[in-house]
Amino acid sequence: MMNIFALILAIAVVYSGLSWAYRLSVTTRGSANQISAESSAMQQSRAQRLPGWLDTPASLFPLLVIVLLVRAFGWEPFRIPSGSMMPTLLTGDWVLADKYSYGLRNPFNQKTLVATGHPKRGDIAIFTFPQDETQLFIKRVIGLPGDKVIFNPATQQLTIFSACKANQPCVAPLAIHYSALKSGEFVETAGAHPGFYVRTLGEEKASEQRLLMGTETLAGVTHRILQKPDSIVSASQFYHQPGQQPGEWTVPANSYFMMGDNRNNSYDSRYWGFVPEQNLVGKAVAIGFSMEKQEGQWPTGLRLDRIGRIH
Repeated sequence: MMNIFALILAIAVVYSGLSWAYRLSVTTRGSANQISAESSAMQQSRAQRLPGWLDTPASLFPLLVIVLLVRAFGWEPFRIPSGSMMPTLLTGDWVLADKYSYGLRNPFNQKTLVATGHPKRGDIAIFTFPQDETQLFIKRVIGLPGDKVIFNPATQQLTIFSACKANQPCVAPLAIHYSALKSGEFVETAGAHPGFYVRTLGEEKASEQRLLMGTETLAGVTHRILQKPDSIVSASQFYHQPGQQPGEWTVPANSYFMMGDNRNNSYDSRYWGFVPEQNLVGKAVAIGFSMEKQEGQWPTGLRLDRIGRIH
């Protein structure tokens, strides 16, 4: 999948680079044709007489090169469009993703140029949606290649067997700890397009349902999760992997199983399958900016207290 923004940025870099080279050649040629006593100010004046459509891009060339390199191989901001990663990430957060943790990649087709690492359980990963690579998703890494992942819809808890071997019984599951669920600070509005609001306990409206909050400790990474009270999803709605029972999946090689922290409001690997390694874009490491916002609505304020490391 070609990254359109990266392509546009690369074209801008090439155009500004050619403009810069032309301006440099004009300056150099003009300097050679003048007597040695001519002031540098007059030479600069000639260069500045280039038309604006050449001179302005030439001036931007160094900046555009830096932006291209940082965006391609360093860090890039991403906006959180929905509540699927609540309470860790909220709609309106802008997260900073490092793009080198999972390998230095060609910015145009995401092919790995230099392998630097792989996702770990508990990472928050940004990736292109396998069923529509024009969309970016952000979820938590739950299952690694070879893992057997089991999700119990009744308890809404995970069981993971690490690197099960084909046609052999799995050994003891990984240790996953869940805290007791308690009424949290968030409520969800009813309707086809739910909104999530902070409400003091007991002040929720008739159309709002208070969500339960707890923690899940996976591979030493403790993060908060949200659940709807008394909500059970049928395993028949999940993605069915051939040869597996409903609600059970074996992660293929070079692929990952992803889930959102807002467990009843996340369209994730339970419903559409696995994320191939080549779809990975980066690892979310910090919140750089945050706006008070609901999905599909205009921002109503700022949440500057959310800026910082992701917890």
